[in-house]
Amino acid sequence: MEALHPLLYEAVQLIYRLTTPNGILASTIAADNYKRIWARDSVVCGFAGILIKDEKIIEGLKNSLLTLAKAQHELGMIPSNVLPDNSDDVSYGSLAGRIDANTWFIIGCCMYYGETRDEATWNLLRPAVQKCRRFLNTVEFNDKGWIYTPLSGNWADEYPIHGYTLYDNMLRILGEQLWSGINGEQWADWETFKERTRTNFWPSQNSDSKHIYHKNAYKKAAASNPGHYASFILPGYYDMRFDAAGMAFALELMPPNSEQKTALQNYLNNLKTEVGSHLIPAFWPIIDKQSPDWNLLEGNYSYDFKNKPGYFHNGGIWPVWMGLFCLGLTHSGMPDEAERIIAEFTQRVSGDDSWDFHEYLNAQDFSFEGKTQMGYTASGIVFMYIALIQIQNARK
Repeated sequence: MEALHPLLYEAVQLIYRLTTPNGILASTIAADNYKRIWARDSVVCGFAGILIKDEKIIEGLKNSLLTLAKAQHELGMIPSNVLPDNSDDVSYGSLAGRIDANTWFIIGCCMYYGETRDEATWNLLRPAVQKCRRFLNTVEFNDKGWIYTPLSGNWADEYPIHGYTLYDNMLRILGEQLWSGINGEQWADWETFKERTRTNFWPSQNSDSKHIYHKNAYKKAAASNPGHYASFILPGYYDMRFDAAGMAFALELMPPNSEQKTALQNYLNNLKTEVGSHLIPAFWPIIDKQSPDWNLLEGNYSYDFKNKPGYFHNGGIWPVWMGLFCLGLTHSGMPDEAERIIAEFTQRVSGDDSWDFHEYLNAQDFSFEGKTQMGYTASGIVFMYIALIQIQNARK
C-alpha cells in the first residue's frame, strides 16, 4: 500500500491537469486525437474521482457529460470524442460507431447524479440518457437484451472483437442497474436476462439448457473448460479468449460461483506462466501471423500498425483494465490474486524515470509503450488503490 501512495498522488495530479472547463481530456498530448473529450476516457477518470470523493474530478466529469450531451446525435448516439471549444468537430467513430461511448455515458450520468444529487444537471442529462438508452435498444437488433457491437466498435478499435461482446454487454447491464436505482425502472424479465447472460458467456457442461441460445456452439465452447467468461459470442461461435475489461465488470456484476472461482484461479496461475508475470494483459492469447484472425488485425488501424504480438490491444498490459480487474477480483473474494498483481505493477513502475503514465506495457519485455500522460492509466492506479483499501477493510 505504501509503495503505491506516490503513484496515487501523481495519478490524481495528472487527472487534475487533464480537467478543463469543457471536461476531462484523454491526455495532455495532442497526437492521434487524444487531447479531446472522449466519452469513455472522461467517464473512467470521473469514476476514479468518485471513488476517492475528489470534488475537482467530479466537477470535470459533470462538464464532460454536458459537453457530450450537447453533441449527441439526433438518433441518440453519444460522440466517441469531441474537440473542446468546437461543437462542429465531433466524432461518432470512424468506419464503425463506438458502442461503448453510449454505455459509458449512461454510466457516467447515473454515477454523477448518484454521488452528487445535482438535480439541475440531472435535468439536463436525463433526456440524453433516455435517448441513448433507446439507441442501445435498437442495436440489440433482435429485442433479446444483448447489444451487438461491430468490428472496431469499442475501445479496442483496432482488434478483432465484435458481436455480442462481454465488455459492451457488461457496461450495458451496469448502466441499466444504475438507471433503475435512480428511476425505479427495470426490464420485466431482468433477473432471467442476467441469469441467461451468466450462463451463455461462461459455457459449462452443467448449465441449464433452457437458457442457452445456440446449443451446438455452446457445447463446443464448454468442452474447452474455460476458466473465465467468453470475450464475445457470434452466431455459431464462442470466442473464449480472455478479456480483462469485460472480466472486470463481469466479476462485479456476475460474481463467479465456487466452481468458476476455482477455474479462474487456475487460469490466472497458467496465465502467469504464459505471460511470465502477474500482470494482466488486455486480451490473451496473443494473435500472431499463424492465427486465424490475423487478417482482421493486420490492416485495421488509423495512424500506424500498433498491434504487433504483445503490443497495444494484442496482449498489451493496460493499467486501466488491470486496475478494474483487481477491483473485480476483490469483489469476488480473490484478494490475494489482486494483491499480487498490484504489487508487481508497483514494483515495475516505481522509481523508473521513463515512466510517464503510458497507455500500456508490452507483453514481451514489459517496457512502457503507447501514448503518455494518459488519464486512463492514472485512473487504473486509483482503481488499484481502492482495491487495496477494500482488501484492508475486509481483513479488519
